[in-house]
Amino acid sequence: MEWTKRLNQVVGRLPSAGALEVLHWAYDSALSDNVPHRHTFFEVCQVGSHGRGEFRVQNQVHHIAPGDIFIARPGVVHQIVNCARQKMELSWVSYGWIPSAQSSGEQAENDIAMRHFADSSVVIAPDNDQRIASIWRALRVIGEGDAAVGQNAQLRALAIALVLAIAQIGAGAPIASDRVLETNDLDLVARLATRYIHDNLNRRLSVEEIAAQVHFSPRHLTRLMQKFAGVSPAAYIERARMDRAHSLLLHSGAQLKEIAREVGYVDVHHFTRVCKRVWGKPPGLLRLEEVHCEPQKRARCRKSTKDGRVDLKQ
Repeated sequence: MEWTKRLNQVVGRLPSAGALEVLHWAYDSALSDNVPHRHTFFEVCQVGSHGRGEFRVQNQVHHIAPGDIFIARPGVVHQIVNCARQKMELSWVSYGWIPSAQSSGEQAENDIAMRHFADSSVVIAPDNDQRIASIWRALRVIGEGDAAVGQNAQLRALAIALVLAIAQIGAGAPIASDRVLETNDLDLVARLATRYIHDNLNRRLSVEEIAAQVHFSPRHLTRLMQKFAGVSPAAYIERARMDRAHSLLLHSGAQLKEIAREVGYVDVHHFTRVCKRVWGKPPGLLRLEEVHCEPQKRARCRKSTKDGRVDLKQ
């Protein structure tokens, strides 16, 4: 089995560093340029053994080379562009995180590391001691191996090690284990609100409901979301629905009506209208254009897309 596929199957929510939810594992031996975009979660990438490029964040350009770690933070517009003939080899992981309300011992230290990482503004970090690259290699070796007792536990442990290593290098300064961290209460409220949104995308959500969950007024929450994410709560909800729909279109064989329900649209026609407005094309066409099929299989993909389903295992 492909190692990233196995990781996506077995490594999701990780309890050892607060509420850490891994959303997606990915690898590309020759990543193509992408367009400016943003996420509602952290996305951390590492350049492999070849390729060079630029990581463009807002209006700043950061040069990236083999071994470099670069971090896309929630709500920040970014873009990856190749600058060499050979495209970059890239491994990356996407995850959301909410700090623990109470923790002790090892989990408290993990929580401190994640808090420092979340509050940092580090964009590029060199992996000087190859620590993170070594964990990626171990994940690949174990993930590609034959199914065995204990394999899933190994992958989860390595996933925690990777995320914590990223937190250490992405915090911007060494973190003493006995250092007391002052929590930014407003950022915490914003993270709680956005996580509540992601946890309830399959149904109707109102600003009043979200505000009640974090004990804010709707007006105060709207101002906070504007500052934290750059958009209103309603716009954030729509973007989150579209992000999840995009992932389901490309990585599942679900019908369009099933995906529409999963992301909170009871009417597939409404779902299609929103997709066309956001992406410039209907969901079926997006799936057909972006799903990775070998040339000889594209006809089958096109046929199966007519009823809203693509068999990604073909």
